[in-house]
Amino acid sequence: MSIQPKTVREQVTNQIRDDLLSGRFEAGSMLREIELASRFGVSRGPVRDAFIQLSHEGYLAYYANRGVMVRHPPNPEDRKFITAIRQDIETHVVLKGASQVTEESLKVVEVALDRLKAACDAGKATVIALRDVEFHESVLIACGGDDMLGAWRQLCSRMLLTYTRHENYAQTYREHFEIFTPLADNDAKSTVAAIRANIR
Repeated sequence: MSIQPKTVREQVTNQIRDDLLSGRFEAGSMLREIELASRFGVSRGPVRDAFIQLSHEGYLAYYANRGVMVRHPPNPEDRKFITAIRQDIETHVVLKGASQVTEESLKVVEVALDRLKAACDAGKATVIALRDVEFHESVLIACGGDDMLGAWRQLCSRMLLTYTRHENYAQTYREHFEIFTPLADNDAKSTVAAIRANIR
């Protein structure tokens, strides 16, 4: 994920994603290109591109000749299943690749951790949720899990639609710090234990 959006498309995508996470759009509602283009003061192109991106990420469902619909959050039973699969992906990647983490890739993880801390300090839940995912993605990439990212992102988007873990922002940061510390020491087993404690 880029630190600053560089294009109109990225800015529109980020804003719509934030709106989805904050509950601005009701689950099951249809989003209209022309309405959002007017709101953002842009042409319909960037909005259309945002819809495609967010459909790939799993936040929206695209229907030919109808538009895009805001996906419903998973029910508790499905969310438990999704959580277990996400845990399995992350732990598999870490166990396989933690020993190969480079100084450069670890620095990217550390930057993501710092960004999560800044979000926790600011106390904005939607930003914390996105920084949380950004951190975990940086861990996967550092451990060589690039091939898993597509499926993993879909799982994350489903979980984010019911993300309610922000009662204690300090604890949110601490759990991720506890993932980073053993990763920095190439301790795959302890990193996995911290990931399993965090993802729930």
